Amino acid sequence: MTSIEKYIKLTLMVLFLWTLLGGTAPADEGYYNGKTLRIIVTASAGGGTDTASRLIARFLPKYLPGHPKALVQNMPGGGGLLSNNYFYNKARSDGTDLLGSSSSGISNYNRGGPRVKFNPREYKYIGATNRGGSILMIRKDAKARLTDPNAKPVVGGDTDGTRSWVSMLVWGKDAFNWNYRHIVGYLGTSEMMLALRQGELEMWSTANPWIIEDLLKDGVVELIAQAGSKRRKDFANLPTFFELLGDKRPTGISLQAYKAWAQPAEIDKPLAAHQDTPDNILQMLRTAYAKMVVDKDYVKDADKFFGSGWAALDGKTTQRMVLEVTGLTQEVKDHTAMLRKRHGLPSGTR
Repeated sequence: MTSIEKYIKLTLMVLFLWTLLGGTAPADEGYYNGKTLRIIVTASAGGGTDTASRLIARFLPKYLPGHPKALVQNMPGGGGLLSNNYFYNKARSDGTDLLGSSSSGISNYNRGGPRVKFNPREYKYIGATNRGGSILMIRKDAKARLTDPNAKPVVGGDTDGTRSWVSMLVWGKDAFNWNYRHIVGYLGTSEMMLALRQGELEMWSTANPWIIEDLLKDGVVELIAQAGSKRRKDFANLPTFFELLGDKRPTGISLQAYKAWAQPAEIDKPLAAHQDTPDNILQMLRTAYAKMVVDKDYVKDADKFFGSGWAALDGKTTQRMVLEVTGLTQEVKDHTAMLRKRHGLPSGTR
């Protein structure tokens, strides 16, 4: 039995004992009978956020009373800005609308700007899928230029400059004088992977082990470092970015800014209910999620899509982590905005 399974088993035992001692049932039996569960996905089809959400759509109804039908609606745009704005302001609060999100939505909120019309701190989290830290890589034919200030800059890129792994590039450029520039505007993972293969992008990062293994097998890239506070077990020989920094690690306000930018990735793919969802329905969703993530067929498919390094976070843990990474002081926000401007990244969602 894995540590995840042991944790979920313990959680279910506590819920069972709580009910025996007089607690009320999380929701009426058959609550979802005849209803349709809609999971609004903050990204385009084919990437990690979409895959995690579609896996949930297949298995979560099995453990919800009434076994609703489930559909997935992709609503990409602005690194999750469009879908988060919609969900916060227009989604149903009866537990039939859920948000399949990513760390990019949290990063957008931290970055701020007038187009941010949502607050992820208020969502009611059901759980999250963490695939392990993103792996920073560089095309082999561009590696020599990264440390040559007289060469053409190495090009990296993403959707909008908010992804948590971009922090490795920003602090790496400052610490090691990387000869690097960033471009934005890609629609999603599939487009960025293709751009890397074609040489349009030369530095990139993803947490998807199958994409990384294919790129390595084809001899396209070399790996530089991995995000996260500890090494993934499937990339145990690759240093974390903090290990790579060594004595160049940030301190003080720079360290706080780095954590605010990088740590949303440790939540990775959260699943949320609307902020006005009643507590009894939230408890029903969390209980179903806890049962789902130890379902042998779910685990088998999750291993297939995410590799052996994935882990499930329960709702309360996800809620706590979101509050931790979004509780920024104005000093940290100002420092991060300065870094974005200095490195040619969008400084606000305008």
